[in-house]
Amino acid sequence: MQFRTILSLLSIGLLVISCKKQIFTINEEVSIGFNSNVFIETDTDDLEIGYTELINESRCPPGAYCVTVGSVEVKLKVDNDHYVLGILSETPDSVVHNNHVVKLLAVQYDSDDDFGKEKKSSVLIQVY
Repeated sequence: MQFRTILSLLSIGLLVISCKKQIFTINEEVSIGFNSNVFIETDTDDLEIGYTELINESRCPPGAYCVTVGSVEVKLKVDNDHYVLGILSETPDSVVHNNHVVKLLAVQYDSDDDFGKEKKSSVLIQVY
């Protein structure tokens, strides 16, 4: 009986720890995994930013020879608004939200083999 109680308490503790919000500050470079959210503390408010979709990935894959550089576009959710940002594309790489600039710095993958796989991607952003 005691063993089950202790095990239950440990499980609840681990669940609480794993659900901890990732909180960052303004001007910090922040990596956000696919379908994940982070919080950015600003002087006036906190922004919740999530990476929701890899829209287009036409950059040259690692190890390949390409004639053109290509581009990448992603969708971010900032608070309750959705924005499409891009790198090396006609889509802007930044957006102004509540008097703060949200800038897409990079789109990265867990490994070279994961290139182009949405679920294995992350974005690097900066808010200022």
